[in-house]
Amino acid sequence: MEYVLNLIVSGVDRLTSGGPILIPIIFFSLWSHKIILERAYHLHRPRVIPSRFVTQSIYHELVQGNPDIAIKMCEKSPGPLSNILRTGIQHRNADEETLKRVIRQAIRAERPVLNEGLNTLAMLAPVAMFTGLLGTVLGMRGSFGALIDVQTKQLPTIADGISEALLTTAAGLIVALPSYVAYDYFRNKADRFLADLERHGMSLVRFLATGEYKLFQEEYGDIRELKRVED
Repeated sequence: MEYVLNLIVSGVDRLTSGGPILIPIIFFSLWSHKIILERAYHLHRPRVIPSRFVTQSIYHELVQGNPDIAIKMCEKSPGPLSNILRTGIQHRNADEETLKRVIRQAIRAERPVLNEGLNTLAMLAPVAMFTGLLGTVLGMRGSFGALIDVQTKQLPTIADGISEALLTTAAGLIVALPSYVAYDYFRNKADRFLADLERHGMSLVRFLATGEYKLFQEEYGDIRELKRVED
């Protein structure tokens, strides 16, 4: 227990030796980690694009002539793909061009959801780095100011200034590097998801416009009409 307390005290001492510039850098770090964790959660593939079983089940209900059930299935598995499929199914009676336009609008509506927080993450990387450089300038200024007095008693002041400069630089880079890497990773991941959503959306358009769904609807309508005549 004493060892842990000593580590905590030592860490606090190191942080305070970095000067007040470390306060915004720590804030930037917490902010960026919040966005990274949130994006890692929301850009998990099953949340964006449900499993094949779910999509096949939705198509199965459409083939069986149960579009309302398919819409309810989309609502039970909320996510970008489910929202797009639901929108397409709701406009199932429109012509192919109208369906394409509706699907593309639905995909555009999901883009901000997938990219949420990424612009902020991209901004935090250079801001943290430049804030660290500002701490470097302030720390070195104090050190050079102490160099005017060449007496030995000024050596601790020089050392403290250099320590502050190095610590703020390192802290800024520690925040900036993972923030930029995470931004690039999640941006590429979001773009891949958008391409997949486009592919799934156009597949739904082809299915609704020319596929088995309309064939089944016609056959099912004929069966109902025949049954009504027989009755």
